[in-house]
Amino acid sequence: MTRDARARAGGVVRGTMDADAALAMEAVAYCGARGIVLEDRDRPGGFVHAPVSCGPTVFPREAFALAAEASTAFAELYDAVSRDDAFLRDALRGAIKNDSFTASLWGVYERSGGQDGRVKAEVGVLRSDYMLDAPSGLPLQVEVNTVSTSFMGLATKVSEMHRYLALLSAKDGEEVDLSGIPENNALASAGDVLAAGWRAMGKRGKIMMVVQAGERNVFDQRHVSQYIFEKHGVHTVRATLAEVNAEGELRDGALTFRGDEISLVYFRAGYTPADYPTDGEWAARLMIERSNALKSPSVAMHLAGSKKIQQKLAEPGVLEKFMPDRAELMRKVFAGLYSLDGDEGAEAVKLALANPAAYVLKPQREGGGNNLYSDALRARLEKGGDLGEFILMQRILPPAHETLTVRAGEVLKIETLSELGIYGSYLRVGNEIVINKHGGHLLRTKAASSDEGGVAAGYAVLDSPLLV
Repeated sequence: MTRDARARAGGVVRGTMDADAALAMEAVAYCGARGIVLEDRDRPGGFVHAPVSCGPTVFPREAFALAAEASTAFAELYDAVSRDDAFLRDALRGAIKNDSFTASLWGVYERSGGQDGRVKAEVGVLRSDYMLDAPSGLPLQVEVNTVSTSFMGLATKVSEMHRYLALLSAKDGEEVDLSGIPENNALASAGDVLAAGWRAMGKRGKIMMVVQAGERNVFDQRHVSQYIFEKHGVHTVRATLAEVNAEGELRDGALTFRGDEISLVYFRAGYTPADYPTDGEWAARLMIERSNALKSPSVAMHLAGSKKIQQKLAEPGVLEKFMPDRAELMRKVFAGLYSLDGDEGAEAVKLALANPAAYVLKPQREGGGNNLYSDALRARLEKGGDLGEFILMQRILPPAHETLTVRAGEVLKIETLSELGIYGSYLRVGNEIVINKHGGHLLRTKAASSDEGGVAAGYAVLDSPLLV
């Protein structure tokens, strides 16, 4: 921490500067020592500590348990949805018509053979995101991420850091109860399920991790690759979609890259239009999808994670069709979701315009920074036109907490809101579900004044729950 950072901290944390600054310095040191780091935007090849909280944030134990229990049901649900061509086609019709990115993904799905062209297996590193709804006390689901879930490596290490700092901060002779800071196996769960997918493909070739050019969150990805190699002896190669297009090829259905056979492709890119600046990147995605490599996820599973699918599943009877035995549990965590198509959509627009602060307008996008709130929501709805690319969602009202954070060495004690991510590890081979388990957790904490919550995007800090 620089002298200037200490001075800034003193301006924010009056009266407790010394203790808070000392704790933040320990957090920064731990981040550096344990690889809780991001690429430095200002120094190519350099890195900075990830933005973190200096202690865990209170979260109700029962709400955490409910979210964890539901995770396996949502993994099975979204795989089942991905295998239902008629449902996908009907639910995504408006998004395909109005959103060019969804249309392009659908094009890859159809040109690779749809359901008939899929490898008869699916491996998923999923994450279901929740916010605690203060009025109801329930964890309400924000979304289910089926592609490019991140922070398994760093989240695991932040949980360990908070346990370490709690012990370090204890007074001599004081007994520290760590039972409220749950152990986090997100890194191991992700690495183990990807390795299991590789084994299901005959223990051949390598795993390819598709990444973005200029990725800041590279160390989180490296933790996964290193775990897979150290625990399972499997090599991972990294490639952008542009590199796959230039140096990848299909040989009798097998995907090869720089001479190596690839038996499993794990996407940490490809979820945003920015990842496809030319037709070459789309050609690479199609090449991968046409190959006999196992994908995490397949393009069908990617499409199943669309916001429109989430809204469709909330309609009466739809969830029950796919998950008759677990629908009651899953509906406990559903927030209010509304279609913006047809007559139903007109009523939803009236509802939102009457109280814009109570809703969120969500497009078919991943990665943060895409949702519309309050005045921006009102402006888009008043503009009119076809709203088929959006869904309307109840705005969840989480409780606020005071959190000591450190970002780029700057210490701030701020009022915050948190979002809980529950990872799921899922492997289906043929019709048999081989692995389906809760795979650790992530807590992202942001300033209460911020609508968005991405860590790498600069909105939030990595945190962990303190269960009470």
